[in-house]
Amino acid sequence: MTLLRKMWHVVKRLRTHIEDIQMTDIVDIYLETGDFHEAVKQSGLPTHIAHLKLIKSGCLKIQDKIQYGSRTAKLGGMAEELFQKYVPEATDANKYFKKNNPVYDFWFDGLTIDVKYSSLHKKKNGNSQHWQFRTNGSQDFIVAFLERESGLELDRPNILLIPMQFIEAKKELHISQSGPWFQDFKVEPEELQPLLKDYVQLRKDGLF
Repeated sequence: MTLLRKMWHVVKRLRTHIEDIQMTDIVDIYLETGDFHEAVKQSGLPTHIAHLKLIKSGCLKIQDKIQYGSRTAKLGGMAEELFQKYVPEATDANKYFKKNNPVYDFWFDGLTIDVKYSSLHKKKNGNSQHWQFRTNGSQDFIVAFLERESGLELDRPNILLIPMQFIEAKKELHISQSGPWFQDFKVEPEELQPLLKDYVQLRKDGLF
């Protein structure tokens, strides 16, 4: 190995080490202050770099996703906020993030829930429409907020409550209004918390 190549590898390792330190610092500061702006100020990192590192860590809070994230992140954050409104007894897992990012958004009396949002996707010919979202993770449930009509976003969205036991493979789920996912798992907002409480009892009874 030439001297130049050795130096390149040393610089690369050093850069990775520095990035890891920066990552730890911004996460620690953010968790301590709970404030995105303050964490950026104390870390000395550029705003976008800090934002990317916090997204990568998974600890960005709902409000910061809404205020500072991309449109997709904002809608995801707004969906989480809507879930919290309908299930006020649920705990926001990101508020209690401790180094290891939880693969779920909420904890509800022993149940873990991942909240998803999907816009309504229409084919160019306009004859068919669907929603889609990823189903990876080891949570107990996915609660999906689906845009009712194009442009409405989270105004009266359709809501699905899907137990992960029904999802055989971790993949991207495509849902149509006439399909079984929509027909079998659609719930009303006021049904979310009572249904989850029923599942909590089933788990306590050793049946779920």
